Amino acid sequence: MIRNYLLTAWRNLQKNKFNATINVIGLSVAFTCCILLFLMVQYEFSYDSFQRNGDHLYKAYDLSHAASGDKRGESMAFPAAPAMKKEVAGVVHTTGLMSAGAGIRYKGKEVFQRITLVDPDFFGMFSFPIVAGNAASPLAELSDVVLAQSTATALFGGEDPVGKPVEIKVAGQWKAVTVSAVIADAPENSSVQYYILARTEIHPNYPNQKNSWDEQHHPVFVQLAASASVLAAEKDLRQLVKRHGLVNEIQMKSQGYHKDANGDYYAIRLERIADLHFDPDLGGRNSMNKAYLYTLMLIAGIVMLIACFNFVNLNVARSFTRAREVGIRKTIGAGRRQIYFQLWAESLLLFVVAAVIAVGASSMLLQRFNDLFTEKLKLETLLQPGVLLVALAGAVLVSFLAGGYPAWLVSRFNTVEVLKGKVSVRGSGLLRSGLITFQFVLASALISGTLVIYRQFNHLRTASLGYVQESVISIPLKNPENAQRYANELRMDLGSQPWMAGITGSSVNIGIGQDGSMSHSGLGFTIGDKGFSTTMLQVDYDYLSVLGMKPLAGRDFSRDFGTDTSTSVTNVVVTESMAREFGVKNVQDVVGMSFLTDSSGPKWNIIGVIPDFHLYSMNERLAPTTLFLQRHGGLNYLFVKVRTTNPAMTLGLVQAAFHRLEPDNPTAASYLTENTARWYDKERRLSSIFFTSAFIAILLSCLGLFAIVSLVMKQRRKEIGVRKVLGASIPAITGLLSKDFIRLVAIAFLLSTPVAWYFLDRWLRNFEYRVAASWWVFVLAGATTLVIALVTVGIQTVRAAVENPVRSLRSE
Repeated sequence: MIRNYLLTAWRNLQKNKFNATINVIGLSVAFTCCILLFLMVQYEFSYDSFQRNGDHLYKAYDLSHAASGDKRGESMAFPAAPAMKKEVAGVVHTTGLMSAGAGIRYKGKEVFQRITLVDPDFFGMFSFPIVAGNAASPLAELSDVVLAQSTATALFGGEDPVGKPVEIKVAGQWKAVTVSAVIADAPENSSVQYYILARTEIHPNYPNQKNSWDEQHHPVFVQLAASASVLAAEKDLRQLVKRHGLVNEIQMKSQGYHKDANGDYYAIRLERIADLHFDPDLGGRNSMNKAYLYTLMLIAGIVMLIACFNFVNLNVARSFTRAREVGIRKTIGAGRRQIYFQLWAESLLLFVVAAVIAVGASSMLLQRFNDLFTEKLKLETLLQPGVLLVALAGAVLVSFLAGGYPAWLVSRFNTVEVLKGKVSVRGSGLLRSGLITFQFVLASALISGTLVIYRQFNHLRTASLGYVQESVISIPLKNPENAQRYANELRMDLGSQPWMAGITGSSVNIGIGQDGSMSHSGLGFTIGDKGFSTTMLQVDYDYLSVLGMKPLAGRDFSRDFGTDTSTSVTNVVVTESMAREFGVKNVQDVVGMSFLTDSSGPKWNIIGVIPDFHLYSMNERLAPTTLFLQRHGGLNYLFVKVRTTNPAMTLGLVQAAFHRLEPDNPTAASYLTENTARWYDKERRLSSIFFTSAFIAILLSCLGLFAIVSLVMKQRRKEIGVRKVLGASIPAITGLLSKDFIRLVAIAFLLSTPVAWYFLDRWLRNFEYRVAASWWVFVLAGATTLVIALVTVGIQTVRAAVENPVRSLRSE
């Protein structure tokens, strides 16, 4: 019976190739879109799901309540991890994760990989398998080191690394260690990444800071017992904070902080590892907003809805052309159920064919999708039995929902009326109009969203940041302690080049480097009863001139002023907003101001005021900034200013010159324009996805509209012929046939505009610096939709209007 249904369905589809093709194209495009977005969402939600102890793993963070809003940080001191394990009930394991430089060498060969210092508990907490060596206690000795498989391969090739003596560069100092084990590389969907693992105790500062809570520099993870309560653990953490004197309540109160519901100015809380990826404060650069993923799911649903509405509309319209077939089937004994399943089998066949095409198309488009949206989706994920089963089950389910109604409608036709040619279905026109309207509501809303998101992304990308980006190259340093020597040698090496314009250094990068590096640095202090909070930026000479900034008052750091390098005073340059923090009317009034902070050290002396500039993304509020001249310590980045008409060639020359200074550094140099563009990767991806989805939505809507108009024109063929015979002009007939459809699109625009405006306005509020959801954007979206629909309808109506009436009236 089922075989007969499918054979008959195949023959019917072959006889109606136009409708079948329209349906298959629409459904396969929608399925492809849904599969790719499903893979993207599934990948993001899979972060850290492989951790066997995932339900009991937490990241510790500090929470305080400033006047400007809650502040959260993940940096902890050396004694934090052991104290939590000892003093907090229910904690069974703890480990710090401290980034401590990069570099490992063996027999003269050096590999530049990041070093992470951890505690021995690390291996019992996380589900990263040991593939070689001491699996029971990989860091039993202080001299042990564990290498990720990729690091071991890069350093040793095919040689067994276990037991081999190597050196690792920890905080600028080479340490002799022995490879005790090799660990599998961390999965890409892991919040914890590593290349070289060593004990926390080998850090050069550990002996002096192991009992000090003042220096906070690394996150701490804890594992709770299965029976432990997070609330109980956080209650013990409150006591830990008080026991070790981690908060100065008088100072925090003077700085504008307030107490929480428990009466604490400062608290340590725990966040489950499964939630880290969705937390921008604690999840790192790859963090993802869940609202973004829900938006992708909504887009996939909208595209699928539009395709299904097309399917329903086409099949309802086509049901009238099959009325006589149904009547004859009923006359010779077919029951309503048989007719229903026969027609539903046709729908199911179409959906299955579309699903198969979609899986193949997704496979071919996957790499392009990854490149476009900076994703790491893999073909193996797409071809997993579970994914294929979901795709097939989705096709069956959607075919039942979308194909069931037309099949049910046709199966209810009255046999006598059908054979007399008087079949009619009450409400079918209303259903068709409703579905067409809703389709274009969704399409118009997506076009509005695309325009607003693109304008916001373009605003972030092109807004003035307060400094020159286009001609400045950023170079991350492997050896920060050599920054000033490198800068001087590059000045001598490149100074004679006509394109060379200046060199400086900085403790903080601008934007996100090609190697993914980014940095923040802040400082809080009090003067009397007033609290100050500032971004701290350590720089070399010529920082302002290289970035094209000029003082509003005072001067820049200069080699001509010995006081800039004096040990008895710290000269600083502040931004305009930082100057305003001192309560002056004119920023010039702070120049020459000297003061002592509550921290140890010489007094500060303000020598200059510069305009505010965006050191960080424009998604963040512009922060007051203080610039210090770095005199003895290291700088993490060099900035090279160039004058060139060939940026790629000049970048290569700068990299070659720097490579002579650090031959073992891969030198991921990049222009600041590239760095700052990476700030907005998520907005760029969202803009691209909305644009693609809006294009698909309007394409599917117009494809369905084209087919519906085609069927309606066939049904009204004789009416058109009669009107032409009676003298109706082609424009009059075209207008008459088009107006109902154009009216539906206009109604869709009116309905979509307030809804789209509401949600887009709420989305824009997430940005500190944003464009307005202007009225003309929605008018443009509506006009675009209307023009496209008018062209789609016009093609068919003009074709019907110009047809010779003799052909349409021949049978009368």
